[in-house]
Amino acid sequence: MIQPDDIRRKAGNLYGQFVQAWLTGDHSFFPRTIPSQRNPDPDSALAVDAVRALRATSKEVAGVGYTVEWREVNSRRFGRNLFPSRIVIETQDDFLHLTGRSRDFQRFQEAVGAIRARYTELEGWIRSNTVALTEMASDVEGLLEVVDVLRRTPRPGCFARELPVSVDTKFVERHQTVLRQWLDLVLPPHTIRADEDHFERRYGLRYAEPDLLIRFLDPATQQRLGFPCDVLSLPLHTLGVWEHNITSVLIVENKVNLLTVPPGSFEIAMGGMGNGVTLLRHVPWLTSARIWYWGDLDVDGLAILSSVRAILPHAESVFMDEAAMTAWRHLAVTGTGWVPSNAPHLTTSAR
Repeated sequence: MIQPDDIRRKAGNLYGQFVQAWLTGDHSFFPRTIPSQRNPDPDSALAVDAVRALRATSKEVAGVGYTVEWREVNSRRFGRNLFPSRIVIETQDDFLHLTGRSRDFQRFQEAVGAIRARYTELEGWIRSNTVALTEMASDVEGLLEVVDVLRRTPRPGCFARELPVSVDTKFVERHQTVLRQWLDLVLPPHTIRADEDHFERRYGLRYAEPDLLIRFLDPATQQRLGFPCDVLSLPLHTLGVWEHNITSVLIVENKVNLLTVPPGSFEIAMGGMGNGVTLLRHVPWLTSARIWYWGDLDVDGLAILSSVRAILPHAESVFMDEAAMTAWRHLAVTGTGWVPSNAPHLTTSAR
């Protein structure tokens, strides 16, 4: 025979359906029947005890919870007794009492109300993320503050912690996943860089940019541009808007190799970035300079070369062809066995 713990467990399993019904205004969810064993043995002493336990915590006795619909059964051993024929949860209050989710649901209701009052565009997100919304309900007001500011002032060009909101300085960082989902639904498309996965670049916020290592290989270029040293680091954005007349650039995968390149055919060398070379898409003047790339002559290096050519199709390689492999085969070592899934920008020559 079904017992109170069984009823509470079965009610808990219905919580997700209940939330969806509430969100859509479906009032047919209650009353709700809980499946139960219909034919207990009326001659069993255990069944009689189970009936007592079932009645003791029912709505009939406790005033809230499940309702038992009884049927009279004649027992040879115990005479005429009432046994349950159906278990019903009549109201929302009964249901929340049984599941122990009253406080959770209250927070959820408040969070949904706050979101709906400001952004109807998030209705679909609410219905698809009810569990997450319940867990983050206490942060919803702060999240809405952030969205409000970026809606009023898209791509503000400041650090996230400089936004005029009441949340703590690391709030945006902690909630980037949800904020991205919301902002993509709420902000005008032209204010979002859809090709960017990086949160700050996607929404026009400042961030601690990576520094790119630069080395002058041509003393005349260094003198012309007025730099007192031949090796320096520049933030990505600064490099991107650098005004100069540089026409030849060597991009180097390895930092030590970058620092040991002899002066000569190139005006500058830059790199030491490994897979970070894809950030060079934010340096637009590279598209008008002649570009060479020198990376490790292995699977990883060739994959990076392919990534470079995805953003700089005119890039040529240095010491990364079959001739270099043949000449220095005696220095080859065993690789890791990794094979890239796709490297579409490699060619059969250096060009």
